[in-house]
Amino acid sequence: MKNIIAFVLAAITSAAIVMIAFIMFIPGKDVDASGESDAAPIDLTVSQSDSREALYNFRFALDGEEYSLPCKYSRFEKNGWLLKNPAENIDGLSNLTGVYLKKYDSCLKTEIINYKKDPVMCCNGEIHSVSVSIDDFDEINICGSVAVNKSTTPTMLRQNLGEPDEIDDDDEKISLIYKKAEYKKVVFIFYKKRMSDYNGHPVKESGAYGGQLDSGYYGHVVIFECRTDQ
Repeated sequence: MKNIIAFVLAAITSAAIVMIAFIMFIPGKDVDASGESDAAPIDLTVSQSDSREALYNFRFALDGEEYSLPCKYSRFEKNGWLLKNPAENIDGLSNLTGVYLKKYDSCLKTEIINYKKDPVMCCNGEIHSVSVSIDDFDEINICGSVAVNKSTTPTMLRQNLGEPDEIDDDDEKISLIYKKAEYKKVVFIFYKKRMSDYNGHPVKESGAYGGQLDSGYYGHVVIFECRTDQ
């Protein structure tokens, strides 16, 4: 009888050892003594990459109205944006820069290109570049990517989109340039606030030169540029 009991206990012990070994080698997350997992961290750059790629769709919304570059002037005209001189001619195979579209008290600075050999009127050209000031809108929504408003900072943009291809930082402003090609890019410009001018006189949210910098920004501009020959 004693031999039988000893045999049964030995069998049970052996089975328990095998079961423990099996559990220990089951594939899964490694856990250290603190209870923390050794699993690889989530790669947040995936969402940055998606947002960044969405920039290059060159789609944006102003006051709920969506635009996509390049496009005909008529797309903006439909939503109330008007040229000062729609009949102005653009020579063949050339462009016209600094063309303003106005709607009430707001304006957009554009570039219109004529890819034809013969001259065309501005109203028949293609808009390939739009410069938007946040002062004219509550928000600039870059479809599928980010929304820019007066509280947006360069740090916030870099967290959402990753590091820009170029940074232009001077005494007046900082520009973050996200570039797909030389003439296909989105540029975010932040004008620096100042507490004083060259003479030490206090200033408000103006673009005074020199003097002491404040920690914030008084104006944002977003430039969309998308030429089809690139």
